Amino acid sequence: MSYTSFVYLLFVAVLCGIYYLAPSKYRWIVLLVGNFIFYVASGWDNCIFLILSILISYFVAIKMNQIQTEVKQIKKEGNYSRQEFKVVKEQYSKKSRRYLRLGLFLILGILIVVKYTNFVLGNVHSFLNLIGVSNNQIVVKLIVPMGISFYTFQMVSYMMDVYNGGEAQRNLAKYFLYSSFFPSVVQGPIPRYHELGEQLFEGHTYDSENIRNGIMRILWGLVKKLVLAEMLAVFVAKIYDNYESYDGVILMLATVAFSIQIYADFAGCMDIVTGTARLFGIRLKPNFIRPYFSKTMPEFWRRWHASLGTWFKDYVFYPFSISDVSLKLNKNARRVFGNDAGRIIAASMPILIVWSLTGIWHGAEWNYVVWGLFHGTLIILSTIFTPYNDKLTERLGINREAFGFRLFQMTRTFLLCCVGRVFFRATSMSAAIGIFKQSFAATGFWRLMDGNLFSYGLGRKAMLLVIVLIVILWAASMVEERKNVDSVVEVICKQHVIVRGLVFYILIFTILIFGTYGIEDASAGFIYEQF
Repeated sequence: MSYTSFVYLLFVAVLCGIYYLAPSKYRWIVLLVGNFIFYVASGWDNCIFLILSILISYFVAIKMNQIQTEVKQIKKEGNYSRQEFKVVKEQYSKKSRRYLRLGLFLILGILIVVKYTNFVLGNVHSFLNLIGVSNNQIVVKLIVPMGISFYTFQMVSYMMDVYNGGEAQRNLAKYFLYSSFFPSVVQGPIPRYHELGEQLFEGHTYDSENIRNGIMRILWGLVKKLVLAEMLAVFVAKIYDNYESYDGVILMLATVAFSIQIYADFAGCMDIVTGTARLFGIRLKPNFIRPYFSKTMPEFWRRWHASLGTWFKDYVFYPFSISDVSLKLNKNARRVFGNDAGRIIAASMPILIVWSLTGIWHGAEWNYVVWGLFHGTLIILSTIFTPYNDKLTERLGINREAFGFRLFQMTRTFLLCCVGRVFFRATSMSAAIGIFKQSFAATGFWRLMDGNLFSYGLGRKAMLLVIVLIVILWAASMVEERKNVDSVVEVICKQHVIVRGLVFYILIFTILIFGTYGIEDASAGFIYEQF
């Protein structure tokens, strides 16, 4: 049941009607049934892994909560001195940690086995061939369940939060609803329990503003995906999938086009899922905050897929930074290389670990790992050189708040992202290297200038439409940035009814007339669905 299909839109409309007709206290059950129908539609085999992960994380969280309750009760009874209670508390904490480690091992183990088994086997096969040991490559046929990367991280955050003192949800059905909320289960955002949980259970009353905003948000997302992203996909695929036949500027142009395509694709999906949730009165946290307006790489990753970045920061970066291993590394690095260099080396390790994991999370291929390390390296370099850059601009008398300088910073950040996109879009590491080589060939510029630009899958009219939509998307992002709103839809929905109606029909007819696949076809898959 693709988010771009007519079946999905009909499913949401019917579910929304039933939701508001049901008594308030039972409305969460309507959502629960909707979750079940949505996930079953993807196949029963997908449900097995989801249910198993839910049961594991649910019972682990309950056990940790029980241990915390016992500690509170012991403290309340006051039968131990402060020192004795400290010892007892540490014993209970160790027990709680054992449950957490078991839960993490099982849940992350499921993800690793189904997603990375063939990646590991393939690399073992390549290594054995390299050292002269001939063997047949083993390929294991495994199901990669829909949304497993997203719901696994959601359950990990839930267990970690409960371990750190959060309250576990004791109603298994309600926990199932939180863990599998159908708008966000496939591609995120990755919600925390304290952000989403209670919203799902409270039974929202009908609000015409929520309905209006939700419908407009869904339509805006469909335009981004079915029109802009799918048209650019034709152009990008034509060149990237046959990169050996192209060189120079046309490959660079395809890389820029892919950077816009993946934004329209993923941000369009977030609009659809955010709009869907809004129909039920539920507000999901923003996952895209105008990332291409970023002036630095760290800022870009605070804006792009914000929920994933926050997840890695809270559950990988910070824990590793304060771990004994990191503290020991910091101490040794300072002793060997001096305070400044040692501090940089020690601070770089958590960043490289986070970005290695970010890369491999996106895909079980080396080009994704290199993509992650590329961005990790840029963030490290940004951390190192930012103070020097600030001093240099001050000495040169450059106004850092001037529009020209900010435009330079945004352009620089966007182009660096484009370099990384080559690794992301390429089908393999060798293909990425080949694309870089071909991009700097000298003859490509003239091929673009002799009128062949319209022979790469998009004619003149289609290319003109793409340019118009990019300008509209840029203008909408400018409004969002200046108004500090999650979406331009929020601004439109506050306008006069005639303006709202005009925009509504423009969006509808744009989808129906220019949509690459059409609203009734479910084949317009999203890029991030594969992750």
